[in-house]
Parts: sequence; structure tokens; C-alpha cells
Amino acid sequence: MFLGMRKLLTVGILALGAGSASAQFGGGGFGGGSYGMAGYGGGGWGGYYPGPYGGYMQGLASVTNANGQYQMQIQQARVEQQQAEQARYKSRLDWDKTRIEETNLRSQEATANREYRENVREQARQETLNWSRKDPPAHYIYEGVALNAIADEIKQLQLDSNLRGPQILVDQDILNRINVNDGTNTSAAAGLSVIKANGSLNWPVIMRSRDFEPIRKVLDQQVATAIRMVRSDSLDAETYTNLQKEAEKLQKYIDSLVGDMRPDDYIRANRFSTSLDKDVVLLGGDNAKKYFSGDFKLSGSSVAEVLDNMFKSGLKFAAAGDSDRQAYNAFYNSLLQYDAGLQQLAGPAKPAAPGKGPAFLPEP
Repeated sequence: MFLGMRKLLTVGILALGAGSASAQFGGGGFGGGSYGMAGYGGGGWGGYYPGPYGGYMQGLASVTNANGQYQMQIQQARVEQQQAEQARYKSRLDWDKTRIEETNLRSQEATANREYRENVREQARQETLNWSRKDPPAHYIYEGVALNAIADEIKQLQLDSNLRGPQILVDQDILNRINVNDGTNTSAAAGLSVIKANGSLNWPVIMRSRDFEPIRKVLDQQVATAIRMVRSDSLDAETYTNLQKEAEKLQKYIDSLVGDMRPDDYIRANRFSTSLDKDVVLLGGDNAKKYFSGDFKLSGSSVAEVLDNMFKSGLKFAAAGDSDRQAYNAFYNSLLQYDAGLQQLAGPAKPAAPGKGPAFLPEP
């Protein structure tokens, strides 16, 4: 490109030089003042013209100077671009660093929160276990809380030590009165309590009187019908709704007798009605059939066998009905003996944290 500019500049300078020479030597000779210096013969020296070679050199110098300035501008632009790129790169690094620091901080906070929750859960578990082993409130046993706490500890201890506790025999009649479920329901009372596996209702003595006979007959019939349908996976909405309505009628009838019943009898009747409502809800659930198919039933001749069967099936102790409490107390004592014997074989147990027991479980 620059070579072409030089050629054009050269041609232009030669053309100007030719015209200048014609003007210098044409018209007038020495006396006409046109010797190229405007007046050698009378007009003075006049202006200076560099001539063809001088003009060429002057033009070449201008082009060279312009080219140099252009190159300097290009270099300056490149430097500024590099500086801008460096600034952007530094800004990105700073942003990435800030994001990494924030991510690390969130991760540390999440870890700390998780560890805190785990510590709280472990402390609550230890407190529940401590209370369950040492003369717990009665409702700890009847709601299944104490039984589950001890059974869970036995399971972990057996896995860690590969040991079994002493031979503690149990009666199957006692096991038939222990309610269990699959543990998917977090409610402490998530198990059938007044509806038995044979399809009958376990009425308390006070509700076997003539006063309750009409509503008792209706509920016995409807419960038996609903259970037959549950066993065959054919429970329909109409049957289930009618059963719910009859359970509500029972509660209203008990409330109407509050002034005519002794306080203890009223409490037992009201507790039965509340348990019936929960059992009816379970009849409409996905696991209802398992309560009558033998899946939710304890078996075994000893505590060790009972627990092994429970662990394999993933069963948990559920709440007791009023008539089942004696069976719960008997099995709790057998479970304590097995737990104590296993601890003695396995060595010192982890110290249990002192506490007042879980606050979530209300008094009955």
C-alpha cells in the first residue's frame, strides 16, 4: 500500500516539476523576470521552489511521518485493548473468588446445621432411651415409644457386636395383643388398636351395657363388612363413609352421657371412640390389608426371635388399646431383661444423656 502511495506521489511531484520548469524558462528570458526566481531581471528573487527532487523528498517525508503516526496509534490501541482485557480478566477472577468464598461459606453453614441437627437428634434419642430403660411413664410403654427405643438400641448393638442376648421366652397370646406397623407413619399411635385382626371390635366393659347395644351392633356389623372388603381389595367409598358416620355418632352419644357416667368410665369410653376414629382412618389407607394378612403380626418363641422377625420385616411397635396394656407391660419387662443381658455380654454401653424425655408425646 505504501509503495503505491510513493509511486503516486512521485508522479505528482514530477508533474509539478515539469510545470514549474515551463513557467521558469518560458516567456521573457532574462529580462522578463521569469528565470524561475521571478525577476532576475527586474522583479527580485521572489519565492523559493524546491524543484522536482526536493518536492519528492518532502512528500516522502510527509508519508513516512504519517505512516509512523499511524503505527503508533495502532500500537497504542493494542496496548489499551490489552489493558481492558486484563481489567476484565481481573474482574472475572475477583467475581469467581467471591462466588467460591460464598459457596464455601454456605457449605460450611449447611454442614454446621446438619451436625447440629444430628447432635440434637442423638441427644433426644439418648434421652428417650434413658427414660425408656429406667421406669418410664406408663404412656411411654402404651404408645410404643419405650418399646421402639429399646428395640432400636438392641438392633444397633447386635449389628455392632454380632451377639445375641439371653433366652427370654414369650407367650404368643401376649404377642397377639402387641400392635405393630411398618413404621412409615410417624404417629406414635399409627396402628390398629381397637379393631382386631379377626375383624371384631374390642369394646371396653362399660360400653358392653344395654345403653350402647344399638350402636354397638351397627358398628360391629359395619366394621366386619369393611374388613372383609379390605382383605379382598374391594372397599368402596359408600361403605367407608357409612363407617365414618357411625363412628362419629358413637362420639356424640358418649358426649351426651357425660353427666350420667363416672369420670373413669367416660374417659375409657372417650378413649375407645378416639382410637376407633384412628383405626377407621387406617382402614382407608394403603397398608390396611397388611393388618389382616399377617404382615403386621408378631411371631417368635423368644424375645430374640420376635425382634429378628421385626427387624427383617421393618416393623415398629404401635399404640396399645385399653385391653392390651397388660400385654404391653409384660412384653416390656421381657424386653428389658433381654436388653440388660445383651449389654452385659457386649460390654459397657454408651452413657445415656440425662433428660426429661421427649416433649412431643403428651400424657394420655
